[in-house]
Amino acid sequence: MKIGIRAHDFGCLPPVRLAEKMAAQGVEAAQLAIPKAIAGVESYAQVTDGLLREIGAAFREHHIDIAVLGCYIEPSLPDETARKAQLDTFRLGLRCAAELGAGCVGTETTLFSGPEQERPAAYDILRRSVDAMLNDAAKLGVTVAVEPVAAHTLNSPALAARLLQEFRGGGLAAIFDAVNLLTPARIETQAALWDEALAAFGPDIAAVHVKDAVVKDGALAPALLGEGVMCYDNIMRWLAQHKPGVALLREEIAPETAARDLAVMRAWAGR
Repeated sequence: MKIGIRAHDFGCLPPVRLAEKMAAQGVEAAQLAIPKAIAGVESYAQVTDGLLREIGAAFREHHIDIAVLGCYIEPSLPDETARKAQLDTFRLGLRCAAELGAGCVGTETTLFSGPEQERPAAYDILRRSVDAMLNDAAKLGVTVAVEPVAAHTLNSPALAARLLQEFRGGGLAAIFDAVNLLTPARIETQAALWDEALAAFGPDIAAVHVKDAVVKDGALAPALLGEGVMCYDNIMRWLAQHKPGVALLREEIAPETAARDLAVMRAWAGR
């Protein structure tokens, strides 16, 4: 398994400096959201061919794979005009991913705060958005990866499996973020939740987000790896057997504790 980070957690920097800073910590893979990580860029609309060449050269020189091109949009917005603008942004991200040879373009699926009886309608909007995203991605040979999140439209392993099955063979994958699927109520039974998630969409995992959490004021809050409620034992065993080359991407890392957290990840990955 490759050990990596979310690039913008190391700052918003010129490509060469960013790659150097990650390589100094032994980072092998990254989730790169260009407007968040690259200095002077505020949106994907501003990304030029020259900048993509510069990013690609810097990352290749330092042997850092771009496992995920982060282009997190709101694909389940009910307003069609607003949703179209989100899909237009994603299309720009797909073009960047194709030029950089990124493993996939990743997104979550929009916060869902309505009553449960409204979820089918939100899911239908998501399905239509994913269909459009995959049509664009197919033209560029790019994989699209969706991230299930307990508080979002795609909120469970079962619903993620349903979406992946609907687009089987169409270039759709999953990003597995265990903390984003966890709720305080599931902490004690999390092993069963991870077994459920891996059975549901494990073969479709394109990348894994790694983080930890503690319960604070009734909600989950970030913690250093190994100091929170997360238990990665079953997840890491499954990945070692079934996805040995997958990128483990530390989210919410702080530069001052990066060496410590990356060492924990290497230990978990048996490195």
